[in-house]
Amino acid sequence: MQLRNLPPSKEFIMGTNSIGQDMWSRTWSGTRTSLLVGFAVACIDATLGVVMGIVWGFSRKVEWIFTELYNVFDNIPQTLVLILVSYVLRPSVPTIILALSVTGWLMTARFVRNQVVIIRDRDYNLASKCLGTTLWRIVAHNLAPFLVSVITLRMAMAIPVAISDEVFVTYIGLGLPLNIPSLGNLVISGIDKILEPTLRYQMIFPAVILCIVTVSFYVVGNAFADASDPRNHIY
Repeated sequence: MQLRNLPPSKEFIMGTNSIGQDMWSRTWSGTRTSLLVGFAVACIDATLGVVMGIVWGFSRKVEWIFTELYNVFDNIPQTLVLILVSYVLRPSVPTIILALSVTGWLMTARFVRNQVVIIRDRDYNLASKCLGTTLWRIVAHNLAPFLVSVITLRMAMAIPVAISDEVFVTYIGLGLPLNIPSLGNLVISGIDKILEPTLRYQMIFPAVILCIVTVSFYVVGNAFADASDPRNHIY
């Protein structure tokens, strides 16, 4: 039986591709790979961004150092870093994660730093410092509740951004190898079929899943950020 390029049917819900592979299995396997990349990048960005942002905003002695480092890294285009890392290292999931994490933590660090600067000189923080309370205890008890919403939103937004960057890297030929299914590989493979009406489903289904993932994380991230912000629970 010829299984290549079969349209969607009861047997193959999303049809098959040019070599007879089930698009349903490929799409969900690719979604799992892309979500793995997205979650890994989000965790790395959150960890580095929170630590750097807290030290940057709370320690006046080293604030200028972090400011200069931020200016240096921020002036390096992320796309250029992404291309260089992907080109130098062997294409793989760890390579993509590393490439997306090199400068991704900068935005989180800046957001956290801005929040810390706003509340670091409030009376209760000054009183805690006068009583000899350690920095990390002050952060845990006085600053963390105000940072949860920022961190949650940044992590939720970092996941679809990482997936979109993975699609871009795949588009320029530096992404994951074709034997590792991902949304990037599926979307790029489907682009060649978009002009053929009977084969457009190979582009449409992965693109729809990509849109659903992006919108879902944006909506859920905003909901969690609002729910975790203590200012929204003042009556």
